[in-house]
Amino acid sequence: MSGAIAQRYARALFEIADERGLIDQIEVELQDLHQAVQQVPDFEKIFMHPHIDASSKKGLLDDLFLGKVTHETLNFLYVLIDNKREGELEEISKAYVEMANEKRGLADATVTTAKPISEEEIAQLGEQFSQLINKKLRLQSVVDPSILGGVVVKIGDRLYDGSLKTKLDNFAHQI
Repeated sequence: MSGAIAQRYARALFEIADERGLIDQIEVELQDLHQAVQQVPDFEKIFMHPHIDASSKKGLLDDLFLGKVTHETLNFLYVLIDNKREGELEEISKAYVEMANEKRGLADATVTTAKPISEEEIAQLGEQFSQLINKKLRLQSVVDPSILGGVVVKIGDRLYDGSLKTKLDNFAHQI
C-alpha cells in the first residue's frame, strides 16, 4: 500500500475523531489494537489472512473489542476489512498519530543514549529540542551501548546524531 492510501484512511478516521472530540482516545485504541495484533500470533494470523471471510473477521473483532473500544474505531476496522486493507493498520496508525500530534503542536521523539539518563536530563533535552523545532516533544528514552557516548535524538524523520560513535567514524574517514 502506498503512503498516500494510508494517509487517506488515517485522514478519514482523524476527521471523524476530531469532529467528535475523540482524537486521544482513538489514538490509544489504535496503538492497543496494533499491539494486540503483534503480541497474539493467532489473532494476527486470522486478522491478516486474505482467505478468511470478512464476516468471520468482524465477528472476531466484536468478540474481542465490542464495548472496549469506541464505535468509531470498530467501524473503522470494519471498513479496513471490507476494503481488504487490514494489513495496513500499522501504517494507518502511524499516519493518524502524526495528524493528531500536528493538531496538538506536538512531536514524538526518541532519545538514545549509551547509558540510562535521569528524567531531569530527558526533560532538559526535550526543552532544548522543543525550542529548536517550535513544538512540544513527547519523549521516549532508549539505551543503546553501541553509540559509546553522547546522544542521538530522532524527531519524526529528522535525526540529530551527537553520538561518540558517529564522531569517531567521521574522524576515521577524514584521516
